[in-house]
Amino acid sequence: MQSFQRLHHLRPVTAFGQDERGVVAMIFAIMVIVIAAAVGGAVDFARQYHANTVYRDATDGAVLAGARVKQTGGTDAEAIAMAQAFMTNAVSRFGIPATVTFTVSPDGGALVGNATLAVPSTFLRVIGIDELPVRVVNEARFGLGPDVELALMLDVTGSMSGTKITDLKVAVEELINVMIPNTTSPNDAVRRIALAPFSSSVKLKNKQFEAATGMQQSSYKGCVVERAGPENYTDAAPSAGNYVTPLEVVDDKRGCEDSREVHPLTTKKSDLKKAVKDFETGGGTAGHLGTAWAWYLLSPAWAGMFETDEKPAPYSDLSAMKAGGGPKLRKIAVLMTDGEYNTAYLGDSSTTQARAICQNMKATGIEVYTVGFEVGGSATVIETLKGCATSESHFYNAESGGALRAAFMDIALKASALRISR
Repeated sequence: MQSFQRLHHLRPVTAFGQDERGVVAMIFAIMVIVIAAAVGGAVDFARQYHANTVYRDATDGAVLAGARVKQTGGTDAEAIAMAQAFMTNAVSRFGIPATVTFTVSPDGGALVGNATLAVPSTFLRVIGIDELPVRVVNEARFGLGPDVELALMLDVTGSMSGTKITDLKVAVEELINVMIPNTTSPNDAVRRIALAPFSSSVKLKNKQFEAATGMQQSSYKGCVVERAGPENYTDAAPSAGNYVTPLEVVDDKRGCEDSREVHPLTTKKSDLKKAVKDFETGGGTAGHLGTAWAWYLLSPAWAGMFETDEKPAPYSDLSAMKAGGGPKLRKIAVLMTDGEYNTAYLGDSSTTQARAICQNMKATGIEVYTVGFEVGGSATVIETLKGCATSESHFYNAESGGALRAAFMDIALKASALRISR
């Protein structure tokens, strides 16, 4: 009887042990589900992250491609069509459909891409999550980046007559259209362009002439040549002993055309286009003069020659940073010619002077692009232009009017690079 009673008292303990094992089994089962969901969820989240990366990169490329179309004169519809075509190609193999739209911003200064999609889940379905959302919004804006000062040395010599000057005018107008947009916002970069047409001499406006030569315009026609002395290859400010020389002092028989006047830095598209439209050809090729004046138009040392809104910024801005990040300023000289430099008045040959001026100009931080236009494979011209360029990729050997336009367009796009703003 005592043994039976002892066994009877043990039964509840045994039953409790069985209940405890059931609880452990239940907890283990729950933990298995949680761990499976966590591990599987990591896989699903990785797929979501991958989808976000694919669509972010594709949308980046699409808005840049579309904005480039608009930047180069295309319509809003053409820009959007380009963005859509780029996007379709970029995600064609991804396999998850998305809703993608592209619009031009209200101020006309950017192309905006918006992509939304849902990534189907696999493991997270266990806890009731059937899909993971992805949304990407990117914007390519024209006006971001550093301010730009760009001076164009343009060959308007006699050999540029006929179709060549026509091709040049078209190429320059297209560059102006890309560099200076029709609409801007307060935070956009400021892009100014200056023109330095040259032939046997360089034509200056009255104030420029008097500041550069130290002489009264009324006594001369307004054309100048190089300066002699210790600063002839530098951008030291014009002063006694360092003035440039009026053309008549060294050659009073050569002409001086108003249609080839130097035009200081400006954002006024209409003024620039009119100046280019009025170009007339004639005279020899004093390339060192064009090179020097492309530099002077960018040099703060020569700021006294120009009106307030025409003055070049200080060189220190080239190494300064904007408040929001990124470089504050780029100074760019574009040197274009169609032949060997064959006209000089004081000192060394035009080619020798041009090469020395180029080296000193680049040393200040100015970026130099050079363009040879139908130069006929002239080794001297090509060597000079390559030596003047900041790098080999900054040199263009344009063998046709179309190639000249392509070279100027490439320079314009590099000088006014688009930026992803969000």
